[in-house]
Amino acid sequence: MVVDRIEVYLDGATEPLAVLKEPPYRLNLDTRKLPDGEHTLRIVTHFRGGGQELREIPFTVNNYPDVLVLGVDEGSEVSGNVELRLSVGEPELPVEPVRFNPIWYVVASVVVLGGIWGYFALSPATEKIVAQVAPPAQETQAHGGQATPAGNVDQALMEKGKSLYEANCAACHQAGGQGMPPAFPALAGNANLKDAQMILNVVKNGRGAMPAVGAAFSDEDLKAVATYIRNSFGNSFGPVE
Repeated sequence: MVVDRIEVYLDGATEPLAVLKEPPYRLNLDTRKLPDGEHTLRIVTHFRGGGQELREIPFTVNNYPDVLVLGVDEGSEVSGNVELRLSVGEPELPVEPVRFNPIWYVVASVVVLGGIWGYFALSPATEKIVAQVAPPAQETQAHGGQATPAGNVDQALMEKGKSLYEANCAACHQAGGQGMPPAFPALAGNANLKDAQMILNVVKNGRGAMPAVGAAFSDEDLKAVATYIRNSFGNSFGPVE
């Protein structure tokens, strides 16, 4: 729908405070001319060809803060000559909002992400995990390309495992199984994937940077994804019993 005009009303006024006909629809409301307290803006949008939409926005004006009295407390007992000091906010002075330079958000993000990467890249525990799971470079190259799964592998299970892998694993281990070492080792041509029980344990319980997915996967899901990675990316280790 095309907007014909926007009428802005203040409180219960029958005449609009402003009628806006061309974008950008902007209005400067000087709250210093309003009494402190509760107010309501009514925004009526009229559409060409008929029809309108009403929106009411309640707000509170507080330009003049309470007087601060120093020298006597409420309910206190005093005697003799008491000197009182009064402090009143100055509404004419502009209030400068606290600004945070956006560059510091970028710097903070880089520091945090760099720390996470450094932990996994340099941690001795990660190196140990990579040594256990990732194959030597020579083995990976020797098993390059897409291998044909063993003939006795259930193709329906392979398809299910592929869907689970692409939805849950490919973001870290990559669609082609090349991984992102050292945090996420390569699966392509990985001789360690001969150990089916190791795969099931890692997928179910997690290890290193990899989270546990046992609560989200059924036993059949675990078997499917293990079968898929054991018989894809240059691997051909047969079904998971």
